[in-house]
Amino acid sequence: MTYLYSGLHLIELLEKQHHTRSQSGLFKSGTFTLSWRTKVGSFPHPDVETIVSAGEPCGAWRPAQGRAEDKRMVGDNWQDFEELPLHGYVPAASIRGIVRLWAKQRPEIAARMYYLLGNQDDQGITAGKIEFLDAWPETPTKLSLDIVNPQQAFQVYHEGQSTPLSLYTLGDGTEAIALKVAIRGIPGQVKAEEVEEVWQWVQHALSRHGIGSRTASGYGNMKPPTDFKAHSDLRLFNPQDGSKQFDFLLHSQGSAGPDMKTMELRAAHWRGWLRSWMLRFLLGVMSRPDAEATLGELMGTLESPVDKLSRKGCIRLQTNIGKPLEESDCQYPPFYGWVGNITISAPKEILNSIVLPVVRVAANVGGVGRGWRRPLHTFVMNNGRPASRGTLLRLKHKHKKKGTNDWVSVPYSLPIVPLKWSSLYDDWRLAVRAQWPNRVIEGFNNPAAEVFSPRSCAVYVLPGPPKEPIDRREMKWLEKDSFKTRGQGMDLVYRTRQGNPPRNYKRNPDLGGNAGSGGAYCSWVSVKGITVLNERKMPECKEVVCLFMGGQTPRAKHVRSQFLQDLENIEGGTHLFGVTPP
Repeated sequence: MTYLYSGLHLIELLEKQHHTRSQSGLFKSGTFTLSWRTKVGSFPHPDVETIVSAGEPCGAWRPAQGRAEDKRMVGDNWQDFEELPLHGYVPAASIRGIVRLWAKQRPEIAARMYYLLGNQDDQGITAGKIEFLDAWPETPTKLSLDIVNPQQAFQVYHEGQSTPLSLYTLGDGTEAIALKVAIRGIPGQVKAEEVEEVWQWVQHALSRHGIGSRTASGYGNMKPPTDFKAHSDLRLFNPQDGSKQFDFLLHSQGSAGPDMKTMELRAAHWRGWLRSWMLRFLLGVMSRPDAEATLGELMGTLESPVDKLSRKGCIRLQTNIGKPLEESDCQYPPFYGWVGNITISAPKEILNSIVLPVVRVAANVGGVGRGWRRPLHTFVMNNGRPASRGTLLRLKHKHKKKGTNDWVSVPYSLPIVPLKWSSLYDDWRLAVRAQWPNRVIEGFNNPAAEVFSPRSCAVYVLPGPPKEPIDRREMKWLEKDSFKTRGQGMDLVYRTRQGNPPRNYKRNPDLGGNAGSGGAYCSWVSVKGITVLNERKMPECKEVVCLFMGGQTPRAKHVRSQFLQDLENIEGGTHLFGVTPP
């Protein structure tokens, strides 16, 4: 059976009708590009619970096992409903809503918006003069499975791992989608130049805010038509706002979305990275309720612990992730690579004093996505086969060259100088106190969680492997011996009862974590591989080790306290930040 794809036909027929009636100026349309995915509108899934974007039926619900209304885990949905028999689209109401929101933020055109798009207040209802049409992909596109998997409780508090939830989005995360967006003026009520005015709003609004829900996590990013030229008087310029762009190169054991076998670096990985690190810092200076409330004000929340209301947040993170780097032939074990950039926007006082210091630390003690707590290295599994583990993140930013007006790209790094680390943290704490004086507590917290503060963690830099283990350009291993792909930090984490001296660190839920024996446990230790110039100006590999004490003290008889002592005893190591052994 062939199903009619109606959306584009309606747009084409209406455009033709306006042209026939010599009303071409009352109709405007253009092709926008959806960069990744969008969750917008709704359509009932048979199981009642799964979130589904707007769609037009184009087939039957035919699962391979059971009934369509059965409850399924994400993995089961991947087997039965990787795609739904629904052609996705963006409802007109969603476009109209985002245009109204954009216009309300500009007092100089708000009155025009109410006049042209209508308004409802205590005085009555005024009908709009512009109609918005549903936006349809130029090529029929079925809704595809996506995943929501909150990690805050698991990654920061070391509580139980959450159950991933299914949702269906327009876009599969791999290819951009061309969307036909259109508006038309009601004949006799509006002039052609007024339709053009609103069309400018549409292009500005969609390119600025995106479309649909979860836009703060990278969903719904829209690029305007190629002939769009932004009007300077319509750009919202707030001198209090600022932004910072970073270029990244990430090599990884692999990150995934709904299908664990399909490697995919997602915008949500970056937002989760920033969100979790902001919380680790805030927990060091606030109570848990206040830290979570502050995090909601900064990055948004569906339910604030203060008043149970949702918050939009003032930090916006936009991602531009390129296609995965090609794997090198005949290389085993495999690893994966991505390049791209992220842009963080926020009020300047928040961005410069509170957000960027956290980003700098996060980029220098770990990576992003699965395996972020480990440097990229190889190890031998119990079956004797080698495997890749960990990440290698390189974050760069533009920096003005001293004494010139030239901007150069340099690593966003922290020097291996203890004073630099402590000064950065002290300045950050003062900025937080100035922003939320009633929430910052005296002293430092050390709750049973991952907390970054001078009393709740320890950061050391230790000797690394003999050389960098991978060729970043060729995407291949330069070192076959797994022991030579890691430094002394990872050697310590892997130490067991059979070690010398014997230790109980490997696969210990209270230290190195354990992901292979039923329940999953995060490691309390992060290790990042870095390359620095030594005294002879030659590159030298190091490992930055961050130990989260998680409520324990250096004097406690606990495995993390023992690990702290071992860190201190490693020859050639330097203590950079936080607690030290007694």
